[in-house]
Amino acid sequence: MRGPGTISVTVKGRAAAVVFEPSSMRISNVSEQGLAHLGSQATIQVEFIMMATKVMFIARILARDQNSLTISLPSALVSVERRKNARFACTNDLIAYIAFSKLNPSSEDPAAQPFYAHHQRLASYLQIADVSYGGLCAVSRFPSTSLTLKRGVIDDKTSLIFPFQEPQPIGIEIRWVKKIKESVKSGDERDSRQLRFFRFGIEFVAPSEQARITIRQFIQQISQAGAI
Repeated sequence: MRGPGTISVTVKGRAAAVVFEPSSMRISNVSEQGLAHLGSQATIQVEFIMMATKVMFIARILARDQNSLTISLPSALVSVERRKNARFACTNDLIAYIAFSKLNPSSEDPAAQPFYAHHQRLASYLQIADVSYGGLCAVSRFPSTSLTLKRGVIDDKTSLIFPFQEPQPIGIEIRWVKKIKESVKSGDERDSRQLRFFRFGIEFVAPSEQARITIRQFIQQISQAGAI
């Protein structure tokens, strides 16, 4: 929930009940900070973020109670967005990784990411840039990664490492690889240098139900990041 015209979702809650006489809906699990943030606003923008769809409408606040709101049912929807292919960018607070079974760089390879011998397993980790229900984009700065993770490579034994969740095994296929150069400014704003990145488009292959749940939970975390 957010005030009309604002950009980001600011207050989160859960639809608890729908009443038809009068037409209204009760939103529960609203924090005290969330209620205070809404203040005396008479109308709010409500977004239901579901697995494949986001539904948005404007509603009037009919009543405020402890940790809940009663809002009017909408006469029309502002938008219905299909989210099947929508990607959700990871943040510094929600950093995620994918671990490959087929990525085993040598510590002597100058083009591979550096690692200590007793952390060999971590050398197979790539940071996730964004994720969707059907796949993700991983990123690396090291050229040797692109020599192993080429387009068409299938790895049935990767693991998703999401914050606050157990690693989740999943099969993937590399769908595309892109080399990108970005200009990064140094301490002096007039000076900049070029950094090379490799981005890997990855599709999930026949994910299990538990993997789907894990991905959905992480996407919900990203969607609600910053909400109160």
